[in-house]
Amino acid sequence: MNAEVLGVSVDKPEANRAWAAKINLPFRLLSDVEPTGKVGKQFGVWDDTWNFDGRATFVIDKKGIVRFVDANALALDPSRTLAAVTKVARAR
Repeated sequence: MNAEVLGVSVDKPEANRAWAAKINLPFRLLSDVEPTGKVGKQFGVWDDTWNFDGRATFVIDKKGIVRFVDANALALDPSRTLAAVTKVARAR
């Protein structure tokens, strides 16, 4: 599908690397620590109360346009995300 999955966390890079290795995470986990929450704030998922990014999934096309957002759910639905990725891939 010509897509890449990335995770973003407010933890430091070394903590992310250790956690990703521990659970054998199949994608890159990026750090949103400097300045704290910059990416989360840009994507509208930063939580000022707890000072961390809320749980969210975004599908972004090759032009950088956000085509799908699944945010603020207790559990994210990977089938919805896969359907969104498939839709973006077919629209090419």
